[in-house]
Amino acid sequence: MRKHFFALCVLFCALPACAQLQENLQVVGLLPTENITSLEIKPRFKAKNDSDNNISSTIEIKPSFKLNHHWKFGAEIPVSRVGNDAASAKGLGDIMVSGTYVNYTPNKVFSYGLAMELTTPTATDHSLGDGKWISEPEIFAVWKLSPSFFVEAEYRHIFSFAGSSGRDDINESRYRMIFGIIGPDGWWFEFDPRYTVDYQNPGEAELIGEFELGTMVNVGSSMYVRGGWHLAGNKYSYDWELILGFKILYL
Repeated sequence: MRKHFFALCVLFCALPACAQLQENLQVVGLLPTENITSLEIKPRFKAKNDSDNNISSTIEIKPSFKLNHHWKFGAEIPVSRVGNDAASAKGLGDIMVSGTYVNYTPNKVFSYGLAMELTTPTATDHSLGDGKWISEPEIFAVWKLSPSFFVEAEYRHIFSFAGSSGRDDINESRYRMIFGIIGPDGWWFEFDPRYTVDYQNPGEAELIGEFELGTMVNVGSSMYVRGGWHLAGNKYSYDWELILGFKILYL
């Protein structure tokens, strides 16, 4: 775990310095209501149970295609290794496809969107996926209160409707807020608390806190580091998570 946090600290310090080299760059592709074609590559490290070194390593490939001014479609393809020193598995995870409608005008304070994600049970090993078809309808709204500050509110319901009878059903609601600061030279910072209520296991809930620090590399690409921790609750998605992302824009 220490090496992951060391890498996080190095990137946390290096990204703002990188941003200072990019004069007059505008942050693009940060607001969820922006609609552009992009390709995102995300190495992800997640500790399900840090005490027994149960850490997963995943590379996620996430293309997003702009269909017109309002509609975009995307996918997320994960290749993972999970487990600890005693037992592990590696292979393809559950593939997600999505469709999103957005209403966004750059000069307006308020924008909103509707989305639907569908996760398919494509994992090549039991431990690499949920074994269920999962639907995630979502509604979100963004208030860009100034050129350097925005707030996003999001509600998502997550439920399984088909799949292996031997795997746990899923029925959850997730409430999320994002508070974002956009710097003058192409960098940004986000704080992202999210609260999940588990209806399949009544009485279980979880509060997770995440942050993201990123910078535009040039007018057509960006990079970021994102970290998250379990803060409170008797439901445990993970102890901690670290993501390093690179995004190519305007493909």
